[in-house]
Amino acid sequence: MVTVHIADDHAMVVELLIPVINNSGIARISGYSLKLAECRKTLASGLPDILLLDINMSDGNGIVFCAEMHKLYPGLKIIALTGHDEYSSVMLMLKNGASGYIVKSEAVGEVLEAIRAVTNGDTYVSRQMEQMIRKTTRIEVSLTPREKQVLQMVAIGMNNPQIAEHLKVALSTVLSFRKKLNLKLNASNPVELLAGARREGLID
Repeated sequence: MVTVHIADDHAMVVELLIPVINNSGIARISGYSLKLAECRKTLASGLPDILLLDINMSDGNGIVFCAEMHKLYPGLKIIALTGHDEYSSVMLMLKNGASGYIVKSEAVGEVLEAIRAVTNGDTYVSRQMEQMIRKTTRIEVSLTPREKQVLQMVAIGMNNPQIAEHLKVALSTVLSFRKKLNLKLNASNPVELLAGARREGLID
């Protein structure tokens, strides 16, 4: 099972996340740190699969720490868990090695979605932040390889259970991909999704 270490100086956040993650069936907490110095020592003695990292820690800058840990442990997946919802913070974290970005004001379920996504090799940005990024940057739609694969399966008429069986993943994982595709292509149903994909040249 996927192991997760939490680095956050808010004990209440840590206490909330531990049971949510441990009871999710997809991951378990291997430990937590209330200071970056403590987290650094813990990672040096044994790596988890994922680090949930607060950006604004009492003893240091989480963005700088993210860059440091990414350089030391390239295989470690880092998810920013923060109160910062600025475009610059998202871009800096992703540029410095983070695989995900979640704002604390969002539903706790976003944490589990992020864990699923980064475990599958994808980058996860919570819904609120991705909408802000698209509005700010107005860049062309960019899909991950797995999102493209799911989109192609939707285009040929496969339903969610069939996609899950073909990819050998949980149905919840497929639903997460579908949610991300709808968000990226500004769609609320399969018809709008495929229309948007054709408009962007993602499918024929």
